[in-house]
Amino acid sequence: MHMTDFDNVAQRCLHAVTQIIPESQGAFYYIDRKLQAQDFHLHALSATMHRDYLDNYRPLDPLQPHHCLAIGHTVVPLQRAMRDQRRSDCRHYRRFLQHYEVADVVEVIAYTNTAPRAAISLMRNSAQGPFTEAHLTCLAGLQGLLEIAVAHLPVEPELDFLTPREQQIALLLRQGATNKQLACDLQMGLATVKTHLLNLFRKLGVNNRTELVSRLFL
Repeated sequence: MHMTDFDNVAQRCLHAVTQIIPESQGAFYYIDRKLQAQDFHLHALSATMHRDYLDNYRPLDPLQPHHCLAIGHTVVPLQRAMRDQRRSDCRHYRRFLQHYEVADVVEVIAYTNTAPRAAISLMRNSAQGPFTEAHLTCLAGLQGLLEIAVAHLPVEPELDFLTPREQQIALLLRQGATNKQLACDLQMGLATVKTHLLNLFRKLGVNNRTELVSRLFL
C-alpha cells in the first residue's frame, strides 16, 4: 500500500470521528488478508502504551479483527467483545487498560466485499467514562462513511511466495523497523536478522530495504 494514501485516509477518518465523538485517544489501522491489524496511525495515544500493547497484550485483545468478524457487527464495544473471550484473558486485558487509565474501547470496522479492510479503535479515559448508547449509534452512522473512505485504498499484496518468517520481516520493514527492532520483535539475534534480510534481497532482486518495501508494497 502506498503509505501516503494510507496516511491521508487515516488522518481524515480520525479527524472526522474525533470531531463528532468525544474520546481521549485512538488509532486507525489497516487489516490484512490474515485478519491482522497493520500500519497503525495513532491519535493522542502514547507510544509507550502502543508498544506495550504490541509486545505483551495484543493476543489478549478481544477486539482483534478476527474476533470482531466473528461477532458480525460493524461497531463493537469492548464489553460486547469480552463476552466471547476467556475470563482470565479479559481480566488481564482490563488491567492493562486500567494501567493507562482507559475506561472503555470501541472498534469501528470498515468492510470491502464482506472482508474487514480497516478500522478505528477509539478509547475514553477514566474521567470521560464509558461510551454511551448515543455514541455507539453515532458511530454506526459514521461507519458507512469510513467504508467509502477506505474503498479505494490499494489491495494488500500477496506475500504467499515468502516464508512466514519472511512475511513477518517484510511487514515490519514496511513500518520502518530497524535491525535491532526486528531482533527484539521476532526474538532472534542480529546475525539471524541480517541473514533473513540477505535472503529476502536475493529472492526479490533488490539491494536494500527501501527497494524491498517498494517492490512489495508500492
